[in-house]
Amino acid sequence: MPSSPEPPAISFAFLDARLRAAVEEAVKGDPNPADPLRGLYISDEQALALAGGSGAAGIDGRLADAATRLGLDALDTAVAGVCAAPELDPRYGRLYAYLHDDVTRRLASPRLCGELLAGDGVTAADVLGCFGPAGRLVRAGAVRVLPGDGTQALADRAVKLADRLAAFLLGAGAGFGDPPSTLRRYDAPEDGAGRAGSVQEVARLLGTPSRLPLVVCGPDAAAVLASAAGRGLLIADVRELEKPEATADAALAAALEGRVLCFDGLGGVDPAERARVVHAIGAHHARVLLVSGSRREALALSEETVLLVEVPMPGFPEREAAWRRFAGAADPREVAAKFRLSIEQVRDAAEVARIVATARGAETPEPEDLDAGARHASSTRLGELAQRLPPGFRWGDLVLPDRQLELLQGISAYLRHRDQVLSDWGYERTVARTQGLKVLFAGESGTGKTMAAQVLAAGLGLEIFRVDLATVVSKYIGETEKNLERIFGAADGSNAILFFDEADALFGKRSEVSDSHDRYANIEVAYLLQRMEAYPGAVILATNFKRNIDDAFVRRLDFVIDFPFPEAEDRRRIWQLVLPAEAPVHADVDLDFLATQFKLSGGAIRNCSLAAAFQAADEGCEIEMRHLVRGVAQEYGKQGRLTLEADFDRFHELIRGNGRGD
Repeated sequence: MPSSPEPPAISFAFLDARLRAAVEEAVKGDPNPADPLRGLYISDEQALALAGGSGAAGIDGRLADAATRLGLDALDTAVAGVCAAPELDPRYGRLYAYLHDDVTRRLASPRLCGELLAGDGVTAADVLGCFGPAGRLVRAGAVRVLPGDGTQALADRAVKLADRLAAFLLGAGAGFGDPPSTLRRYDAPEDGAGRAGSVQEVARLLGTPSRLPLVVCGPDAAAVLASAAGRGLLIADVRELEKPEATADAALAAALEGRVLCFDGLGGVDPAERARVVHAIGAHHARVLLVSGSRREALALSEETVLLVEVPMPGFPEREAAWRRFAGAADPREVAAKFRLSIEQVRDAAEVARIVATARGAETPEPEDLDAGARHASSTRLGELAQRLPPGFRWGDLVLPDRQLELLQGISAYLRHRDQVLSDWGYERTVARTQGLKVLFAGESGTGKTMAAQVLAAGLGLEIFRVDLATVVSKYIGETEKNLERIFGAADGSNAILFFDEADALFGKRSEVSDSHDRYANIEVAYLLQRMEAYPGAVILATNFKRNIDDAFVRRLDFVIDFPFPEAEDRRRIWQLVLPAEAPVHADVDLDFLATQFKLSGGAIRNCSLAAAFQAADEGCEIEMRHLVRGVAQEYGKQGRLTLEADFDRFHELIRGNGRGD
């Protein structure tokens, strides 16, 4: 395509000279210069006086800067200057109205631009070509020919300079008057994205001449793209590509601000919208850059050939280095190991940790501050779908045999050191396992399964959420998978421990496939196992009936811990723990008797202690043995057990009539 003719370098002094010449010509050719309606309200004398003025001060430099940013040649720049003039100085609007012979037409028109700029090798047709759909000004979103009223010739229609460009030329900045919530600005990290390998790969692809869309997906995708481009990003929703004017506006803002235009929101594209979005990406005149949170989101473009760079979750060394850089902590290894955060999340978490430490009067964050920051930075919507369990218990609160305690501590060690062992030591490659953890807690109700999960979470500084699988499983085909997908989708990036209660509701003995419901029941189990294995954190399944769990599924779990019913010695320790040091306990309380005579689980013992405390508070006295025995009788009644004299011994008379005994 031949290059455009080059007019003299545009300046507003040049425009003023052309306008003076045009006005003088119009006045000279006026058949009735005394007509008071000439130009409606602008007389020839007024027009000559206006034309004798000088151009807007300081505008030439900003126009040249805008032309450089938009990649305009000299002719495009001259046309942009003519169209911009009324936005910059009302004097030009009145002159244009005079030349149009219509005081209401204060904007330039393609014909007027041609008349003002023709000459020196430039024809009016050359100028009119700048307003075509392939012209740089139109593609850049800098100017727009407004629709006429149906009677107006195409070349006489008004040309509107983009508000962003007008604001830029006025010195207000390209973001002046941004519509709310349509564009997001992301500044390139000053210290780089910390993802050297991914940054280099994206930089190579950006430097490759291609119109194929480039998709950068995964954690820190925006930071990687900005670092590879060496500039900040202007991010628009991918569905805006279906709106040419909105896309042109975004491209103009990006160019004027020196940013790279890219698109996100692939995860929100409905299946019904995908074909339109893919078509809009292919029809866009420039290469489309996209960022997404995961490869799964990028599947919305499965019908389009794209260049895809998947940014992996940063490894332990990268996270540790980021924590040291952003938080200034002496030893961030533990928080880096426990919380699988992106570099961007670490930056945010470190800021929270520093604020918490400063509020406490400390100069540098302590481990608990780092944990608090990491929990704040872990994005989660789990609270909408699951119950958050408070981390109120510690290892000393657990009463379990040594074997079970060792297994629980092994789970804690796994979650603390998994990156070091699997990634740094190479076990991930040799054993081909994921970084997640699948655990089964089995035991009667009240034997400590939930408490053990809370202890693990508290010891690691992680959040824990309980999901009742009995409420997730649906009799309707396909609904169970949808419920599970919502839960795991919300859990992504949370670093939380997921505690699935009533696991036997789904993990029961596998059905013989006798009908479609049996087949889909097995599919639901396989789907949950698949999502558990893909989840990077810990997933704990709890069941009261291990015998109901299919052995084939048990073999695919990493840990299986049986919670036994407590023996007398353990029951005594539990009784001792559930009577707080602050509680007023009478000297007649006989813990040995309670532990020996009453075969209760830890949960039941807690219930008995609490019931006794309320009785004593109501009577205004200390917690006595009689209160505790009555609490046991109440618990027996709840469980449907008989209050036999052989169990209650000398206290049996206290509970006669309260139980189901004599």
